[in-house]
Amino acid sequence: MELRTLRYFLTVCQEGTMSRAADVLHVTQPALSRQIAALERELGTPLLERHARSVTPTERGLYLRRRAEEIVGLADQTTADFTQPDEIVAGDIHIGAGESEGISVVARAAHAFRARYPGVRFHLHSGTAIDLIERLEHGVDDFAVLMSYTDIDRYDHLRLHPTDAWGVLMRDDDPLCAQETVGPADLCDLPILLPERFCRDNAPAGILGTWFGENAAELDIAGTFNLNYNAAVFVREGMCRLISHESITATGGDTGLAFRLLYPPATSVIDVAWKRGVALPHTARLFLHELKGSCA
Repeated sequence: MELRTLRYFLTVCQEGTMSRAADVLHVTQPALSRQIAALERELGTPLLERHARSVTPTERGLYLRRRAEEIVGLADQTTADFTQPDEIVAGDIHIGAGESEGISVVARAAHAFRARYPGVRFHLHSGTAIDLIERLEHGVDDFAVLMSYTDIDRYDHLRLHPTDAWGVLMRDDDPLCAQETVGPADLCDLPILLPERFCRDNAPAGILGTWFGENAAELDIAGTFNLNYNAAVFVREGMCRLISHESITATGGDTGLAFRLLYPPATSVIDVAWKRGVALPHTARLFLHELKGSCA
């Protein structure tokens, strides 16, 4: 596979038609079609479903799209690393992060860094720990911001402060709003959604499993989620409550939502991780120094 062909394939997926992709790439439509057909022959599988007026990736095509994004992104990043003189601080820093107030520490460091080096661009990718680790391992991201990641010692990492506090997101007319905090027994009367990484075999696991303790058997777990936004809509519609980090979802005012901390307190530590034994690009190394200074 050539990088050029992968770029062609990604453009076709993005544009949805051969004609629009050909215009974007400044090639003829027959030439583009031949390149895609050659890629399909090379891989031995159809990558696109051809419709009357559009094309969509097949299941194998979706897999290739994800891998092509990683390959092309890594190639572009590597080229930029070698073409940018060290004395000029510019280029791209890629950060993957879970939803966490801890990202504010990274944001403050990025603000200070760009004030000195305006040629630097930050690229943020939100996702789950599994997604973030995959991107870190494949070199797509320079750093990953992880919450209570159990295998963190596989990576070089920097512990951020403060920690993330867990609590309950609920409708603002929920009876629990009358309480300052919420205990394990308070959550057994209505369905709840749990973060998918802390739910195993329809039971709370990890930090949350320890916190619920003997009350875990009485929970009505309505489901799981990976990122907060859509899960908060389920809460607002009255389906359930949601166990979440503090400050992730807006509450009060006309949001229809309220948040109460768990008690006894449950917290997650926050780490910025990067691959051990792999040299960071020059700009990323300088930013890491800035971030360490902010933490100190």
